[in-house]
Amino acid sequence: MGDTTAAEQLKPSVASRLTLEAWSQGFMIGALVIMCGITLANMRRGVLLHKLILIELLLAVPNGFFMFLDPPAWGWFLSSTVIPLIASWTLHNIIAWMKTKPFLGRRGNIIYIGSVLLAQPYWVLEIYANFAYFNGRDSRLFLATRPYEGVLRDPWWIFTIYNLFWNIKYRYELGFMEIVRVSPRFGILLLCMSLSVISIIVDILSVTPVIPIGVINPFWKFAFVFKCFTDSIILDDFKAALDKLSRHHMSQILPFNILEKTASARGSASSQNDWGWPGNYDGVLDKKPASEVARVSRPTCTELRDVGGLCTPSPVVVQHIENRASGEGDAGSGFKFT
Repeated sequence: MGDTTAAEQLKPSVASRLTLEAWSQGFMIGALVIMCGITLANMRRGVLLHKLILIELLLAVPNGFFMFLDPPAWGWFLSSTVIPLIASWTLHNIIAWMKTKPFLGRRGNIIYIGSVLLAQPYWVLEIYANFAYFNGRDSRLFLATRPYEGVLRDPWWIFTIYNLFWNIKYRYELGFMEIVRVSPRFGILLLCMSLSVISIIVDILSVTPVIPIGVINPFWKFAFVFKCFTDSIILDDFKAALDKLSRHHMSQILPFNILEKTASARGSASSQNDWGWPGNYDGVLDKKPASEVARVSRPTCTELRDVGGLCTPSPVVVQHIENRASGEGDAGSGFKFT
């Protein structure tokens, strides 16, 4: 046991272990660099959440280069880059809290973020244990604390996944295949969440006698990459994807696709007011052809009031059509409400 521990404290020299660790570091760095580019290309100025996601990715990058060094610089660089890496893990939990805040009440939000802060003393101990282990000062402390790393790093993330799945099931009543069909991006999000949980479980087992791989293993990197993917796929909270699911769900309940018609009617012209009438509501309509007035303005208001009945033409519009048919009135004149 003593020889095994001493070997793990040094840089891996066996070809298989060296190749595995170097490959996993390259996998993590490559994924982080790609996600940084995606985040920069899609982030919006002034949005705090987007900046935090980018910082989360950048903090984890330095830890992927310690295999290029030899002892004693190897141990020093590994332990020093663990500090921003752990900060990135904590920041991920804060980001997950920001994304799931709409689903939590005031007490739930306090418990969530408060428990994240309470876990920070463990990470201070873990930083010291990591430094002592990989720099030949103490081999026992890190072996005792490493199995608890996943327990104090990922419960908030697992709760976020469960909370999201629960809300999808009971608020929107959609199956997985229907989610993928309506929003493929959201389907990829759920897949990455599931893969991250699987990698977390394997990482915890790999530092125990169940799968005795050792403290240096690639599985925590897989879990971290898939967690970061969920942040990059949807930079904002889950509102964008859930709004699309909500519109699909509501279209199954309300007839005639009322939500889509209302959104398109309000967004078709910047001059329309909140009631759907063209122009400013100052008692006079804008000078528009009768067919456009009848098609855009009046049915929109009627649909919102009475989805089950027929749309009765406005008396003003009918009078205008009759005047045009009889040659009376001026095509460029407006109409006054009476």
